[in-house]
Amino acid sequence: MQRRKVRRWAQLCPPAIMAAAVLGGFAVQAQELPTNARLREPAEWMALAQALRGAARRLTRDECQGLLDEFTDISSQPLRAALEAQAMDVKENLDRVLFYDASADACQEQMLAGATGAGSRVIRVCGRRFARTVTESSSHAEAIVIHEMLHSLGLGENPPASDYITSRVMERCGN
Repeated sequence: MQRRKVRRWAQLCPPAIMAAAVLGGFAVQAQELPTNARLREPAEWMALAQALRGAARRLTRDECQGLLDEFTDISSQPLRAALEAQAMDVKENLDRVLFYDASADACQEQMLAGATGAGSRVIRVCGRRFARTVTESSSHAEAIVIHEMLHSLGLGENPPASDYITSRVMERCGN
């Protein structure tokens, strides 16, 4: 299939069907495929899907969920309070965050991913760079997903610094 046709197909196809086609002979349960990953390129989508699954596994650990008590939102409430107010657990919150392609301008700034603001459900991902990070260090990519999910719950930035947030995620959620 020509590259142009593949791109058009990827834009029209629901992510779960696209992933099943990309995976070919691999047996994957439909419920394992994230529906909140909205990247255009299939390889980048698959890398994000891998990082989302890994982040979800890490978030099942009590130590990792301790981040919800350690960090606060812009009104100084623990992030856990935001989850409780929405009557959902951390996995449900991760599933409701939407991951889209970032603009070319944002990706020139060396970012991997970023929320549009504290409390936003939309995360922008620099797909090519993020996919490379998944290959080089899946634990770092998973930490970035968790980092951005914390922003979706209301965590601001600067303070705390972005590097500090990621380092705390790595420490609490494992390398």
